[in-house]
This record gives sequence, structure tokens and C-alpha cells, in this order.
Amino acid sequence: MTRSRRDDRPGIRTLLKLAATDVTPLNGTGEGEADPGLLLALARFGAAPAVVLGQDRRRQRAIAPLGPAGLRVARRGMRLAAELGLPLVTVIDTAGAAMSKAAEEGGLAAEIARSLADLVMLDAPTVCLLLGEGAGGGALALLPADRVLAAQHAWLSPLPPEGASAILYRSVDFAPEIAQAQGVRATDLRRDGIVDRIIPEEPDAAYEPRAFCERVARALEFEIARLLETPKADRLPARLARYRSLGI
Repeated sequence: MTRSRRDDRPGIRTLLKLAATDVTPLNGTGEGEADPGLLLALARFGAAPAVVLGQDRRRQRAIAPLGPAGLRVARRGMRLAAELGLPLVTVIDTAGAAMSKAAEEGGLAAEIARSLADLVMLDAPTVCLLLGEGAGGGALALLPADRVLAAQHAWLSPLPPEGASAILYRSVDFAPEIAQAQGVRATDLRRDGIVDRIIPEEPDAAYEPRAFCERVARALEFEIARLLETPKADRLPARLARYRSLGI
């Protein structure tokens, strides 16, 4: 888990810079709101065009955690994908959504729920990339997709292991044991059917940013092309069946 939190680990901006083409950044919710921690763009991975959205972990730390406005930006990206007939790529790399009175009063919980519902029912091919840290509702809000990819050292949990350890033991010292019990690692998520494909790091994305990002881009291009070959009438039923059976 410590590898996913390194400052020099490639994030969504590095991925777009090193391994995507025709990148066109977009801003705001379309209703006068913006969130500097949520990136929304049109981009192309190889021959595959997509709407790309995700949290920028570095900017979240420097400015503010993901709030309700950020999820409204994300939902605008979902609508754009459906309206333009483009695949959607969501990128998860976050320490979690804002935990503040202002965020709750601004409708954070409701926006997480709306984001989950929109993704499950979206009329567009969807790929989720678990790029690094995946903590809390801010991560889960971008998870549902036709295909889920994960970097080798990425992880996902509704509650960070440190938080679970603090609740159970009043100390964060048991976080490694909690993480193992939760099954948050990419390999655990693959075993449990949450992740479909693990993208290797050789040995760590921070040591090989360009090679790693190019590897991710090839995986995204392959998965997008595969989804575009799937009849539209089959995609949504398969997605619904996937998430109905998850955890059973």
C-alpha cells in the first residue's frame, strides 16, 4: 500500500501525458461548478477514443479532497460519453472523498449514490482503471464498469486499513493485518471477481513511469476495442449481472 502513495508514482495526468494522444481537457459540471481535483478529458489510447475522468491525487492533497462538485464533474463526463457515443474510462487514484461538514451539507453522499447508479446504467462501454490508492466512497463512486483493470500495486477499500485499525484497536499499527483481512490488494480483488485484469509493474510504476503508462494504454486500448465489438444490447445485461452477483 505504501507504493501506491508515493509522490513520484504516475497518476492520471502522467498517464495522459506519456501514453495518450489527442488529449482535450474539459472543465466544470456544465452548471458553473468546477473541482480542481477531478480531471475530465477527451483522449485517445492507441486507436481507441474515450472520455477519461478521474481523481488527481496530488492536486487533491495540495488543494482539497474530492467533494460533491467533483462527483458532479464526473457525472458530466458520464453524460458526455453517452451523448457522444464514446467509451468511458474512469481512473481511481484517491485517498478518499472529503470528510467535512461542508461536503456532507453539499450532498456528498447523494452524489456518490448518483455516480454509482449512473455508471451501472450508463449507455456507453465503460472501463475502470484502478491506478493506485483506492480509498472510501470517492473510489467506489467510480468503480462500476464493464471491465475493471488494476495496476499491480493498486488497492481498493471502502475504508482505508488505517481507519479500520483505528476503529477496532484505537491504533493504526494493525493496518497491515487489517488490509490482509479485508482483501484490498489487486490480487485479492482479481480473485474475488472485482478486477478482471492486473497490469504488471516492473517492479514499481514509480521506477518506470513511461513504460508503465504505455503498458496501461495498451491494456485500455485492447479492452475498449473488445467492448466496442460487443453488441450494445448485450453490454448492459452483462454489466447488471456482474454487479448483482458480486460477493455472492
